[in-house]
Amino acid sequence: MNNFPPNQLKAIDAAIAEFQSNGFKGTSMSSIAKEAGISKKELKTYFESKDDIFKYVFLELYGRISPQLQDIMDGEMPIIEKVRHFTNNYVSFINDYKFLPLGLIRKLNSKTDFAKEFIVNLRMPDPTNFYAQIEKEIEEGLIRDINPKQLMINIFALSVFPHVASPLMKDFINAGNDEFEMIKQKGTSQVADFIVNSITVPQ
Repeated sequence: MNNFPPNQLKAIDAAIAEFQSNGFKGTSMSSIAKEAGISKKELKTYFESKDDIFKYVFLELYGRISPQLQDIMDGEMPIIEKVRHFTNNYVSFINDYKFLPLGLIRKLNSKTDFAKEFIVNLRMPDPTNFYAQIEKEIEEGLIRDINPKQLMINIFALSVFPHVASPLMKDFINAGNDEFEMIKQKGTSQVADFIVNSITVPQ
């Protein structure tokens, strides 16, 4: 977790709650201030705009999940188990904070320096050991041959896409809101199963 002053962290937590309940468009500086129990004037001493708050919200939330993902990648367990734990944790994280994928894409596509600031401030997990273990287990015949980077792309794509493309996917598969949410919740384990099966060597 980042080291923010108490009221700034309170504002970030309030923004998380507001974004989660109302989405990025439905959230305002006023609603965040009210949720945080501070004045809008004080809120603006911490953040210039709603976009600015979103950047810090993302950094805060990613700061919570990133160490967990790093621990999994560096842990003492076979790749199959790592993939399952990594995927389950990441899908659960996305399910808990559904506003993040769409909000992030919106910001990355906007005409701002958000992408540069994001990369500078974000501490990405280091997959070096994870990649080396994948290559080792491929050589030993324990898992199917796959580019380690492709495996990571598969994990992130299957975890994030249903949330990014929710409106399109709901119509495409002919599912209502409740049914689609139920499918995504079940996907927490099914995405991991799908990826694990794709690299499991047949017996």
